[in-house]
Amino acid sequence: MPDFPIIDTHLHIFEHGRLKYTGFEGNPLFARDYHVEDYARDLGGLDVEAMVFLECYADFTPTGGQYIEEIKFVEDEAKRDPRIKAIVPMAPLEWGHRVEPLLAQMAEQHPTVRGIRRIVEFDADPRALTLSPAFIDGVNLLEKFGYHFEINVNYTQMDIVREFVRHIPNVPLILDHCGKPGIKAGAIAQYRDDIHELAQHPNFWIKLSDLPVEADKQRWTEADLRPFIASTIETFGPDRIIFAGDYPVCLQATTMPRWVEVLDNAFADLGLSETDTRKIYRDNANAFYRLSL
Repeated sequence: MPDFPIIDTHLHIFEHGRLKYTGFEGNPLFARDYHVEDYARDLGGLDVEAMVFLECYADFTPTGGQYIEEIKFVEDEAKRDPRIKAIVPMAPLEWGHRVEPLLAQMAEQHPTVRGIRRIVEFDADPRALTLSPAFIDGVNLLEKFGYHFEINVNYTQMDIVREFVRHIPNVPLILDHCGKPGIKAGAIAQYRDDIHELAQHPNFWIKLSDLPVEADKQRWTEADLRPFIASTIETFGPDRIIFAGDYPVCLQATTMPRWVEVLDNAFADLGLSETDTRKIYRDNANAFYRLSL
């Protein structure tokens, strides 16, 4: 384990009685509540200095959603564990400039909001959504508020991201979970090609997280993940990679301590310096999410 406190930039917590999460219904792992105390317990011996909450795909409609309600829920959780330093909610960016009053409300009333995320992976038509003029306008509007944008896709949708990034010149962008690469499919060549293209854009970052979930969840090995970790570091370099845990989603395949162990082993074998290791585990997150730690 790192001999310094790390920052976890992808924490999910949720309470079914307070918000509605239809996508979790019937799932044996996610049909229960997860609070910050559950996360703290499952860290084991990991020393986590700060966490960033990521929206949990709470139910929404074309005309509204639980955007502010989810922020308030996380603010309440942060009262019990002030290590929650930043919130990345969802917002209907597909509204284009009509979303501005909601973004203004977040900026004015909820100062720990740092950016907006959208899981386009699960949309009925991810390409039509992501590349629509209104959605692109909504994402570019984030620059006005000093927000970044996080995008969640899987490896079969990375061509959409490659086109989308060309329309977003100034807003910082980050790809969640390395774009959920095709580890089970052995799609390392595609992964290398995709991230090589994306890394050409200086405002584009990548989140190193959740790779065990994208492998064979029950029988993955470090060797399965190593080419994807190595390619990420080789392509983006240690200055634009950010560590994340993706709790409790990671529990489908691993634990938080085990995921960090995998990365520790990879970083050591790849010859990363202590300075570069600190960047990935902590310093990049501190800067990108403006945590002032």
